[in-house]
Amino acid sequence: MDKKEKELLIGASVGALAGVIAGLLFAPKSGKETQEDLKKYMHEMKNKIAKELDKAGKVTKETYEKVVDKIVKVYEVEKKITPADAKDILAKLKNNFAEVKKALK
Repeated sequence: MDKKEKELLIGASVGALAGVIAGLLFAPKSGKETQEDLKKYMHEMKNKIAKELDKAGKVTKETYEKVVDKIVKVYEVEKKITPADAKDILAKLKNNFAEVKKALK
């Protein structure tokens, strides 16, 4: 994967994850602290997803979904996000694969 492809992949991943987290931040949640935590985790997750996808080389839907599953599961197991948030994040990220793929072209 060349530098331009990597940059596009990172940008697409960041955009997809930012959209998911923005949706969560504006959802009716209790507490400003929860929203701040989610914002912090957004930055962490986007970087981890981008690194994993970079390591993978060619990005297929299957590869993308495995990476997303892995990263989100870590945050759920570590109790950084709730199971409900994890489910929501997974669904939204997986639905954004077309945008990620489009950005890679």
